Amino acid sequence: MMLPTYRIRAVVFCLALLPAALPAQTATPERNLHGQLPLGVRVHVRGVAQRGDTVTLAYAVENVRSGGEDFTALLVDIPAAVVHMPKPARFDWVTQPRYKGTIAAWVLVEDDMLHAGQTSPDLTILARGVPGLVRYWAVPDLVANPARFVDEDGTGDPYLVFADTGTTVGVVPVPAGATPASLVARLLALTQRACDPLGWISKAGICQSLEVKLTHAQSALVAGDVESARGELRAFGNELDAQHGAQPGKAVNDDAYALLGLNAAFLLAQL
Repeated sequence: MMLPTYRIRAVVFCLALLPAALPAQTATPERNLHGQLPLGVRVHVRGVAQRGDTVTLAYAVENVRSGGEDFTALLVDIPAAVVHMPKPARFDWVTQPRYKGTIAAWVLVEDDMLHAGQTSPDLTILARGVPGLVRYWAVPDLVANPARFVDEDGTGDPYLVFADTGTTVGVVPVPAGATPASLVARLLALTQRACDPLGWISKAGICQSLEVKLTHAQSALVAGDVESARGELRAFGNELDAQHGAQPGKAVNDDAYALLGLNAAFLLAQL
């Protein structure tokens, strides 16, 4: 008697947690998609909060490719210490704060996968640290279209090999030996990446304005003028607030707001 599909998926996920016992994968993996297109998703932050040293992030996954594969799992690199992963509100999920190394995982374990055009419920994680840029992997339904390695002895993880991958906001440890000056430099670098290449801030003028405020904050700290540095950081936060939202013409999307807003607030608290 065959196991129900959702149980097969659960077994596949649990086996993936075991350490590899075979040599490193060198062969090219193959899959037959039976006429489907590869999975294509949009992963974005739908909610963010900070309480004490703990950051809460809620992700949404949109399966956006018409005619594409079903979505079955989200993996996100979370280098910070994970506190909690609450059960998502809809569907049946397995959550694993340490799938491999620092990667956290949300895996669907029922027959009804996330089809093209559907969006996941909030996939939430709480971890101790500050927001940073990390990698995600959105995993297709590997039961419907299983992976096969040409030499049949590979240990390459199909969850990573066949995923639709990109950059999102995660929780990372506070940098060791951080100072106000180094934190301003870090925030400036994150702002520049949010502008280009990520495109999370859509207007060049807003990018320039935000970067100028941080440059002025750096100069104030070098001069020992902490109050002026605070003023520039408050102005930075106010501009993020003014440019974030669903209304037409807003330049700062949810990902940029989560990344930059909490880091600016954390930095202000250090001054």
